Amino acid sequence: MKNLSLFNVNGHIGRGAYEEPQFPTAASFAAHLDYLGIDRSLVWHVAARDLNPMLGNRRLLQEIAEAGLEQRLLPTFIVTPACFFENGISDFLRAQFGAGRVRALRITPDMSRFPIREIERVLSELAQFKPALFWDCRHGHDELDIRDMEHLARTFPQISFVITQKMWGGFGSVLDLMWRCPNVYVDTSWLHMRDTIELLTENFGATRVLFGIGYKSHYGAAIAALMHARLDDAQRDEIAHGNIERLLKLDPLTGKITRPPALLQQKPLWNVLREGKPIKDVEIIDAHGHSPPHTRGWVIRQQDYQSGIAALIAQMDRLGVRRLILSPEAALFGENYRGNREVEDILLKHGDRFSGYLVFNPLYAGEMIPRLDEFFQRGFFVGFKLLPSYWKIPATDPRYQPVWEHADRHQRPILLHTWDDKYNSPALLKDIVMQYPHATFILGHSGGGTAGRLEAEALAQAHPNVYLEFCGTFTTPRPFETSLQLVGKNRVLFGSDTAAHDQAWELGRYLSMPLPDADLIPGLGANMRKILENAGMAK
Repeated sequence: MKNLSLFNVNGHIGRGAYEEPQFPTAASFAAHLDYLGIDRSLVWHVAARDLNPMLGNRRLLQEIAEAGLEQRLLPTFIVTPACFFENGISDFLRAQFGAGRVRALRITPDMSRFPIREIERVLSELAQFKPALFWDCRHGHDELDIRDMEHLARTFPQISFVITQKMWGGFGSVLDLMWRCPNVYVDTSWLHMRDTIELLTENFGATRVLFGIGYKSHYGAAIAALMHARLDDAQRDEIAHGNIERLLKLDPLTGKITRPPALLQQKPLWNVLREGKPIKDVEIIDAHGHSPPHTRGWVIRQQDYQSGIAALIAQMDRLGVRRLILSPEAALFGENYRGNREVEDILLKHGDRFSGYLVFNPLYAGEMIPRLDEFFQRGFFVGFKLLPSYWKIPATDPRYQPVWEHADRHQRPILLHTWDDKYNSPALLKDIVMQYPHATFILGHSGGGTAGRLEAEALAQAHPNVYLEFCGTFTTPRPFETSLQLVGKNRVLFGSDTAAHDQAWELGRYLSMPLPDADLIPGLGANMRKILENAGMAK
């Protein structure tokens, strides 16, 4: 579906108090939509969230009109419980909805500091207009929020309640809420979990899923996920634009209205992927994966080795991924030696598609240290995997020293989970990467949040044996192309964190960065191949 119309439900404009502006003006947001090929979008104003709802809502209408974008950007009003008590606001809201200028509301309860249930009196004033209400979950939620939303959904069956910007943490609560309330929907913006669009469609129907994008730095992630989801054309069309048009009673467009920028001519790989086709003629090595089974809140249907591995191979084939280097989940969260051996035995028969990182948990050092050479001699494992923050053992703990020494002696890669915390913040590795210059340190997630990313960039700039790995970097609005330009295109590695993460979501995010393909191709596979060749582990 090359010319699929896309209608984003999750746009915003303006300058606020809490983060650098992603889209200062309506025109800048429209340019982003053009780059991604998105025709229309709901949009709210940052000033309505950070300063005052009605001031920001009025500013939203004014800025859309001044930019001449009324047919493309449809206003969404931020509301809080205080709106019910402020002079003239109820009349203003009813007038806007009555005239059809506004059809959607948005709440940000965590930032606006109110329990969700308290918005009920505002909704009672507007329920006659059958609006759609969007709940921004980017900063998380608790179970009381979910129960409040259930109360509202049952109280106002004529209102459509849409959960937006929700990722894997607590997603089970969203599934439960959708099961209980048929007027609850979810958008795709942060659905980076594998097969989630299919899961939602099969359990609730395609009509309960709306297309949305997240941070500017996510670029085409949600587009790639939608285009590679196993749906029929009618279902894809509903999610892409049909559902939101139906909820807001809008006519569909008769043709594309985007104006693609010239840069897209230098991005044939992204153009192929966004059409739902696999990448060919470029080797893709996914440098960060996991074997099944999973828990800790993930909802993944294939939880046995046989079906889980088959699903991974099928996913790789649909996208054009040649090889996945994965860590045995059973060793990360179970018996270290047994978990490594179990997955090795299963995957050796698929040696042309999978390699492994040997998990080294210091709690099992006595079992693992005598067998390190034995593990690597069999050829499946190509490096090490460490998970300090989950094990609550800091990366600076001396019990990791056998890993540093072995990797340095054999020039092996070490994939470390890194985040901006006290266990595996990139800054903790400063002395270690200097002391072991022949080992290759791969910073999984490139440090995680913004603070961790800055540390990761500094570490990689200072030490040539440090690489930035891509997956999970969507948790900060800091553009990854900035990191790539700082450390160089030969020092980044594509990874997806599959099997739990959606490989299409992460690959789409990588390939849609606003850089020519020539700058992105090394990170797809060539950089990882060079690391493996240096370790004598290339295949």
